[in-house]
Amino acid sequence: MITLQSAENVLKDVYLGVIADQINTKTNPLYSRIRRSTRNIVGKEVRVVAPIGINGGIMAGEETSDLPEGVPTPYLSFVAPLKNLFGRFEISDKAVRCSSSDVNSFVNLLQDGMDSLLKASIFNLSRMLYGDGTGLLATLTNAEGTITVDNAGGIAAGMYVDIVGSKTTNNVLVRSIDPLTKKIVLGTSESITTGDKIYLHGSKDAEILGLKAIVGTGDLYGVNRTEYPVMNAKNYKATDKHFDEDFVQSVIDDLEMEGTNVNFINCSYKLKRAYQAYQKLYNRNVDVVTLEDGTKAITHFGIPIVPTNCVDDKECYFLNTNDFVFYELGDWKWLEDESGRILKQSPTKAAFSATLVKYTELLCHKPSGVGHATDVNPDVE
Repeated sequence: MITLQSAENVLKDVYLGVIADQINTKTNPLYSRIRRSTRNIVGKEVRVVAPIGINGGIMAGEETSDLPEGVPTPYLSFVAPLKNLFGRFEISDKAVRCSSSDVNSFVNLLQDGMDSLLKASIFNLSRMLYGDGTGLLATLTNAEGTITVDNAGGIAAGMYVDIVGSKTTNNVLVRSIDPLTKKIVLGTSESITTGDKIYLHGSKDAEILGLKAIVGTGDLYGVNRTEYPVMNAKNYKATDKHFDEDFVQSVIDDLEMEGTNVNFINCSYKLKRAYQAYQKLYNRNVDVVTLEDGTKAITHFGIPIVPTNCVDDKECYFLNTNDFVFYELGDWKWLEDESGRILKQSPTKAAFSATLVKYTELLCHKPSGVGHATDVNPDVE
């Protein structure tokens, strides 16, 4: 007979390792390339010392001249709190009882729940990787009649969101969203206004610092960017420039001249198709590479060009993934109580839930090595 204890054993011994591996390797190609480390964790924070230059104790002199002074390499101290990532799996008491005498039904029940949790975890973690840490999903561009948003890439049906504006409406269900028209249907009768902001429920200002935070303004990892220009990404305003070999190589060359070896290009699907079209236009072979997560990507002289719906149509990132690290207390774990139980009864309904948890933060050791191109023309001449 299936019991809650046997269900817990399956979640711990079977599903935990599988779901952690799937999240770590299948979230998206960029996530799979970034290394993870449990070093430099001090209390609840990540503390990293990053070099911002080279050793100054170098000289060429006469045979009997004084030796150069011992000048230490300049460093900056990065400090960032670990972010708390949670994913909850829920199973009703009725479902447990109905499948308690049928092992196959119970396994299917757990599998469905794990598949749903995995899909939601991968979607949101991928979205956070390109975010600014605020949890902002979109802004309402129209709230009268048909509701529309400015960005549909970070929203999916079934999500619960908070709508923040002149007033705050929490825990609103996203009933549907059309990625093409950016039309969204929300499960609320509360008044909303054009310009209101949509955040993942309970996540405002609590997400990991993704690429938008790294290429943004304001302090980063506790360092003032105005005082230390090395903390600023390289921004390329590419108005009227097309996403062809010449533009891509010009950005790569500029970054390489400042000491960054670009090994990964992240862009929108429109820009990826534009690059392919230029290759076809000039009768060039399109090279394809298989990435760490199994994704196939076209390349620019061996550098993968990987599309994602988490960036704008005219936006592109040029990265050296070796400059990024996910610092974490450990891998994904089930949240346990003092007795080691992970399935807990809900105080308000006849259901049991288990919570997947990870404490982590993304750091870029060389923000000035990140290239961020905007207003790139996705059309082909």
